[in-house]
Amino acid sequence: MRLATYIRVLERALRKGKMASVAEDGSNYRVLVTGFGPYGNTQINPSLAVVNALKSNRDGSRGYEVVARQVSCEFNKCIEEAAAFIDELAPNAVVMLGEYPGRAMVTVERVAINYNDSTRYGVCDEAGYAPQGTKVVEDGPAAYLSTLPLRRIVRDLRAAGIPADISGDAGTLMCNHLMYGVLDACSGRDIVAGWVHLPALPVRLGVLILGSRRWRRASQSFVHTERKGNARR
Repeated sequence: MRLATYIRVLERALRKGKMASVAEDGSNYRVLVTGFGPYGNTQINPSLAVVNALKSNRDGSRGYEVVARQVSCEFNKCIEEAAAFIDELAPNAVVMLGEYPGRAMVTVERVAINYNDSTRYGVCDEAGYAPQGTKVVEDGPAAYLSTLPLRRIVRDLRAAGIPADISGDAGTLMCNHLMYGVLDACSGRDIVAGWVHLPALPVRLGVLILGSRRWRRASQSFVHTERKGNARR
């Protein structure tokens, strides 16, 4: 499956939504993809490898742009950095990537909750901070739902031979924290956003696996988005 196919699907969906920021030829269509670097016991973060792969495979000839950025593995920085990228780039979609060591497949997250609890995992962020029982946004709602078309993403990943499923639990570590913060920043704006969790990789095999066609197809499929009535269910 080609990245261009998914970009065109979302561009058409956004155009139907009468978003003036998307030109008729799709030339202004933009997807922001974010990933984390190493943290805790993770020496090779698959999300950063995907980000780097997308950086090196950008194709501006098809009327769309994928901009890949790394965010800090720090609770007090990652939301601010991602929000700054959104303000700078004015993307039509934001796809956030992270690692979930306890899962053996790609999972797209349904919900982010307004709650941090890093201590349950026994890990700190890269600044040594481990929040426990704090809110992501002090006056924010209890949760935000992803605005990506979860069922379509899972279906297309499976069709490409990539194990995938929808998850109803993004955890209470930095992935949930950033997902909630970005959805809060995108609230009321014509930007679709959501989170994709990648399974952990063995350090010795990580580079080899991440260079495989399967992972490249997975990274391409993450930006397949089309806003439908059942996308949030």
